[in-house]
Amino acid sequence: MGKEASLPRLRSRFDRAGGVRIHARVGGDGPPVVLLHGYGVSGRYLVPLGRTLAVDCAVYVPDLPGHGRSERPPTAPGIGEYSDALLAWLDEVGLGRAAFVANSMGCQIVTELAVRTPERVGPMVLSGPTVDPARRGGRSQIFAGLRETAREPVSLVAFAARDGVGHDLRQLRAAARSALEDRMEERLPLIAQPTLVVHGERDAFVSRAWAEEVASLLPRGRLVVVDGEPHAVPYTSPDFVAGLVRGLIAEELEQREGELVGRLPHRDVPAREVHDPRSRKPRLPFFGDARGYEPVAVAPDE
Repeated sequence: MGKEASLPRLRSRFDRAGGVRIHARVGGDGPPVVLLHGYGVSGRYLVPLGRTLAVDCAVYVPDLPGHGRSERPPTAPGIGEYSDALLAWLDEVGLGRAAFVANSMGCQIVTELAVRTPERVGPMVLSGPTVDPARRGGRSQIFAGLRETAREPVSLVAFAARDGVGHDLRQLRAAARSALEDRMEERLPLIAQPTLVVHGERDAFVSRAWAEEVASLLPRGRLVVVDGEPHAVPYTSPDFVAGLVRGLIAEELEQREGELVGRLPHRDVPAREVHDPRSRKPRLPFFGDARGYEPVAVAPDE
């Protein structure tokens, strides 16, 4: 039996939250982790990561309103409305506080939630956080999308095409406009949660410079650059991202118990020195003030 066949399965559930029927895939038992998808797709592409984490975590993979199998809201939502819907859904499923893994536009939504209700958001992994200010124009996003399509696995492109069938184009346009107008950089300094910013070295949407800025703006942020990976690192390297999540959860538990916070094992983050445009200081563990400290570059299969 292959590894994938031995992993826990995720089951579908539907809950009414904020007046909209929300679909989610759930499974596993342990510390709660919410996986949040990006623009124009559903949580389907996060299922491999969800099944990997479900070995020892309680995993929740919601489809945002108007995406996947979730109901369309009566009015076109933006980043703020998606955040409201996410909070209502957390209330409905009984999640008081959870770790989050967000990809692309999902990063904008979960950081909005982290500022509004910080008690509901635990440690975060922000993978490919949009929108890169240098690429905020609609034309830039279109060309970046074309480049990214050529870099992503065919299976992920197929997921996106399937999820796009039946989408309300008016709501998609409104979501895109809201994402482009959102200034996530203005709220990042207000976020106290320990956060890993994951950047795929071949990401066509998000530049290395922007990923570095996101990590530096977060008071407890840290950058992980994944060699050779595109935008959707949670899909292309689920085992690696799961290791990061488990490490963050373990460190948070240690901190709660008042123990000395140590580094993550090198098997999870085999670091090599990379250029850091900020001042150089000794390495810190993931928890703590990461400003002025070196990012970590890794190969996903190490």
